Amino acid sequence: MKFSALHGVVFISLFLGACGGTKSISVSSPTKEDKPGFIPTMSRSAGLGEVRTFNRLKRAYTEWRGTPYQWGGTTLKGIDCSAFMQVIFDEYLGEKLPRTTLEQMKVGKKVRRKRVDLGDLVFFKTGPTTYHVGVMVDRRHFLHAGTTGGVMISNLNARYWSVRYLSARRVL
Repeated sequence: MKFSALHGVVFISLFLGACGGTKSISVSSPTKEDKPGFIPTMSRSAGLGEVRTFNRLKRAYTEWRGTPYQWGGTTLKGIDCSAFMQVIFDEYLGEKLPRTTLEQMKVGKKVRRKRVDLGDLVFFKTGPTTYHVGVMVDRRHFLHAGTTGGVMISNLNARYWSVRYLSARRVL
């Protein structure tokens, strides 16, 4: 699906189970960054550890980009947001995470929104009983498995995500 052909169209997303709780519908409009292929750049002043983390997240994105969202899915054929975070942290960053978004909200250390940085988990309340999770790839963008475009990078400050932002956790 190409967002350019659907510019201005409102998407209806279904967030279920592992990425939340009970069934709920959320409405979102894509931003220019909400599409496969967008890759932010690394700051020149980054330290070696940050460069390593960024490169691992970039590799994960390249390998998983466009994988469709599938509630309960855990493979390249389809994956949900919390399973994707498990894969990212286990296979690319060397950290174990629990399976569900609600359990992932309890790991690591709480981070203020204005201090969110590379490698931090970011959480969103997408409906009355549903949640979503992604991982920051820089100070503005996060990698996640979205219902409207599968694995993608989105802008944390895009209106859709900004108004649904809930919290962030530092695991690394």
